[in-house]
Amino acid sequence: MGRTCQCFTWTLLLTVCILIGKISTQTDVCVRVPRKTTDCLLSHKYNPVPRDSVTASCLQELVWEYSAPQNLSDFDKDYFKRLSGQFLQRPSVPLSGFRQRHEYRQLSTLERGKIHRAFQILYDEGTIHRYGKLYGQAYSTIRHSPAFLSFNRVFLTFFEEELRRVDDTISLPYWDYTVDFQTDNPVNSLVWSDIFFGNGNGRLSIGDFREWMSPKGPVQRRYGESNYAQLMSRETVAAIVSKCNSADVTYPVKNEADEAFVIEYHHNGAINWVGGSLSDATTAAYDPVFYMLSACTDHIWEVYRHVQRASCNKNPSMDYPAESDGISRGAFERMIGFSDLANALGYSNYWTSYWYNYTLASACPDCKSEYLWCDRSINRCVGHSRRTDYNVGGYSAPLNEPFEPVADYVPHRVDLPAHPSPFNDGRTMATAKRDAKLAVEKQIAAAAAAAAAANAAGERLMVLNALSQSSSD
Repeated sequence: MGRTCQCFTWTLLLTVCILIGKISTQTDVCVRVPRKTTDCLLSHKYNPVPRDSVTASCLQELVWEYSAPQNLSDFDKDYFKRLSGQFLQRPSVPLSGFRQRHEYRQLSTLERGKIHRAFQILYDEGTIHRYGKLYGQAYSTIRHSPAFLSFNRVFLTFFEEELRRVDDTISLPYWDYTVDFQTDNPVNSLVWSDIFFGNGNGRLSIGDFREWMSPKGPVQRRYGESNYAQLMSRETVAAIVSKCNSADVTYPVKNEADEAFVIEYHHNGAINWVGGSLSDATTAAYDPVFYMLSACTDHIWEVYRHVQRASCNKNPSMDYPAESDGISRGAFERMIGFSDLANALGYSNYWTSYWYNYTLASACPDCKSEYLWCDRSINRCVGHSRRTDYNVGGYSAPLNEPFEPVADYVPHRVDLPAHPSPFNDGRTMATAKRDAKLAVEKQIAAAAAAAAAANAAGERLMVLNALSQSSSD
């Protein structure tokens, strides 16, 4: 059979590389590559290494360094500018009306299904991709600054309007990751099952968001594996709300110790804990988890703002931090994409007065969800585990998938990492089973100790009663 050679331009190189493994061995595929790749191929010419191995290695390096352009089109720019203009015309009258945001697990099965359906429609029509590109473009400007919280709020609110354009009976739920921090290991959480987010161990292979794509290939996750990753705890939230000034909970910071109170710092920890596509700002907003995780961060910020008003006698809308350390994300500079809006507008009270607000966080004894349980040892609501071997919360509803579904994971170069962030606390995919087993053993030991104490108290009471009876005789 004759050999054919198909030549492609550099702009099509990524497509060619993906197809190489599927092409018949009788066909050669030619690609135009940069000088660096040519040098890589020539450098191995006289080494005792198979030619195919050299070619694969050099092309892998080429693809690793390649990033597809994700610039906003003129249509995209006009689209977001129009949204910001509509807000200025009617800042207190959202098109779809006021709404209440609920914790993801507190939604009914019907409500959750409607949310998933709306996300899927926005994905199919390209809206998810439009917002994904905007976030990827804006992040390098808003990070490490007071503009981060401001942009995050506006970005989520307008995205929520997109969801409500599909179905005006829904709102953007938030994933309260603080209740998963309290579990034996957040990897075990029920949110990583097919009825919620889907799997967290690689390419999405189960759940309603399976097979979603980003500009770098399939949307994927790698929960708990990053060295710089940790979900936020309730103790951290308490530390944050102890501060009165927005400058204390936003970047820039005067020293490293101050980062412990910065909301963006801990948000980065949650982003990196999910990992995969979320850990790169250029692909983060292509995963539905991003929106619900970011809504939780916004919720925490709103709790902070409430404390500012109630305990610090400070108006949050007037507390956009002054510029410092040479940053250029000042109060009156325009937001990326939403070019009619100044950064300070995200600190306005308009959003949670006229557009949306949050339901209260779950509290013992009634956690208001079958997927949460009251851990009386700490008196807090905790996310149920999906494990069937060691399950400290006792959740026993059958799941239709294995604990870790088969899922490929292909590392990609991270162009815009979410750094800095807290260190991993040692609970990973590898330790998930061990952590669950230890939690069950601890629970059994505590129950045995309580029973022994009760028995001892009962025996003492019997002795005292006997002595009292003897004395009376």
